[in-house]
Amino acid sequence: MNSLNLIRRSFVSIRTSNVIKPSSFGLMRNNRFYSTENNQEAAKPEENENKPAPGSLEETIEKLKEELEETKKQLLYTAADRENVRRFAKEDNEKAKKFGIQSFTKELLEVVDQLEMATNLFPKEKLEANKELKDLHEGVKMTEQLFLKIMGNQGLQRFNPIGEKFDFNSHHAIYEINDPTKENNTVGHVVKQGYKLHDRLVRPAMVGVNKIKPQQ
Repeated sequence: MNSLNLIRRSFVSIRTSNVIKPSSFGLMRNNRFYSTENNQEAAKPEENENKPAPGSLEETIEKLKEELEETKKQLLYTAADRENVRRFAKEDNEKAKKFGIQSFTKELLEVVDQLEMATNLFPKEKLEANKELKDLHEGVKMTEQLFLKIMGNQGLQRFNPIGEKFDFNSHHAIYEINDPTKENNTVGHVVKQGYKLHDRLVRPAMVGVNKIKPQQ
C-alpha cells in the first residue's frame, strides 16, 4: 500500500513539473523582437528631403538681395516720376496765374495806345495858350497813367527802346531811317512802345531803324 502511494506521488510530481504555466506562455508570446533596420532606412529619405542642398541657402539669400535691390530702384523711379509730375503741375499753375491775363491785356493795349496818341496830338504851345485844352490833355494823361498802373500791378510793363540797338526779339522794324548823326542799326523812332508781361513779350515795339547808307 505504501509502495502504491509512493508511485502515485511520483507520477503526479512528474506531470506537474511538465505543465507550462499560462503566465510564462504569455510572457514568451509577448516578448517579440523586431528589427529596426527597415525603419531607419525609411526615415532616411525624409531627412534627405528636409535637409537643404549644399549652397542653396546662399543662393536664396543672394536672389532675395537682387530682388530687394530691384524693388528699391523701382520705388526710386516711381518717387522721381511723382516728384516731376508735382513740379510740372506747380509750374503750370504758376504760369497760368502769371500769364492768364495775357490775351486780355493785348486788347487793352489798343486803348492805351489811343490815349498815348491823344496826349501827343497837341503841341505844347497850344496847351499853354488854351486852358480848357490843357485840362483835357491832363485828364487824358491821368487816365493813361491809371491804366498803366492797374496793368503794372498784374505784371505788365511798357518799354521805350529809343536809341537802343535794334533787337529782333523785342523790336519790330517798320521802316528805315538814314541819319548819320546816330549810330547805325539803332532805334531812331518809336511808333508804338512795347509791352512785357512778367518778362514775357506781349507786343514788340514798332520802331524805325537807323540804317546809314555808304556815301558814294
